[in-house]
Amino acid sequence: MYVKLPSWFKIETPIGSYNPDWAVVINEIDEERLYFVVETKGKSDISLLREEEQSKIKCAKKHFEALGEKVEFMAPESNPDEFIEKARDVFA
Repeated sequence: MYVKLPSWFKIETPIGSYNPDWAVVINEIDEERLYFVVETKGKSDISLLREEEQSKIKCAKKHFEALGEKVEFMAPESNPDEFIEKARDVFA
């Protein structure tokens, strides 16, 4: 299930607030639920993004790592099929 994150969902970073695009819940049969926060861009290579976008994405990754929750942050993502493959790898 994909859910567009509301504009009030913000992550504070040293360079300003950041609002990721999507929350994703994947529930495989006989598996626990897996939660993702996903930032979509027209490119999957972070080095091709503007410096400000790169910095906010890097801060968001650290934010979710620090939470220690079962939430994966994936960015940037440009291809839904590639995202699903990466997500399935997390189950493995």
